[in-house]
Amino acid sequence: MPKTFLAFFLVLGSLKVSASMPPKPYVLDSHGKPVYESPRSICGANDMLPMFQQSEDMKEMGTPIGIYEALIDGGTGYCTGTLITKDLFLTAEHCAAECEDIKVTFGYLRDGRQEDFKCKQIVEKGDGKFENDYFIIRLEGNPGVKWGWYNVSAEPLPASSKLLMIHHPQGTPMKVSQENCSLVAEDSGFLRHHCDTQPGSSGSAILLPNYQNPEQTRIVGVHTLGGCDDEETTSNSGPSMRHLVEISPTLKSLAK
Repeated sequence: MPKTFLAFFLVLGSLKVSASMPPKPYVLDSHGKPVYESPRSICGANDMLPMFQQSEDMKEMGTPIGIYEALIDGGTGYCTGTLITKDLFLTAEHCAAECEDIKVTFGYLRDGRQEDFKCKQIVEKGDGKFENDYFIIRLEGNPGVKWGWYNVSAEPLPASSKLLMIHHPQGTPMKVSQENCSLVAEDSGFLRHHCDTQPGSSGSAILLPNYQNPEQTRIVGVHTLGGCDDEETTSNSGPSMRHLVEISPTLKSLAK
């Protein structure tokens, strides 16, 4: 496990961060969670690229990815998530809010193709443990019919697998973490990786990409925790799908 774990949920006007064995200094927010002054989750150089500058094939790979927006404690919180069926949306449990306070937008590259969907039902969520940090909601209107979805996979990953993350760091238009985005290890229910992230990336699918056959791209984890610093031994991380299928009836039923 990396020395430093930081979970990011970007809230307009404040940054909420939770951690396991957190480094100091920190203060506790109104929910008793530690808040850090300067969390870091860029692994070395910042290799995130704007999606609108990418190829049409890469843009298509980003269509199942949505920016998750919720009203939290009088502010607007932002995370990222992914369609896993025509109407089920997977993100992080620490992003959870009441269903009526949740909206998901697809196609937020900069301008143009964008579409909002409201939450219809909260299906499942974790129990507050870091390794169980997942949240599944059902969206109105079957957005996957238009935007597509990714299947989940509980298969073991080869060492140093190349990964892909498509997300909305800082609540901004879609970014791609591809360069130097790779598996570090799977252990204790976590998938540790070196994909660049920022607050607002929480809930992003950690993807095992197939660029020749994009429909065969699989979700192998959910990003929830930062932790990269200047040392090569640290990493970002989140629950692995191999672990989540053991605790989630929905994900188990969908695993390929």
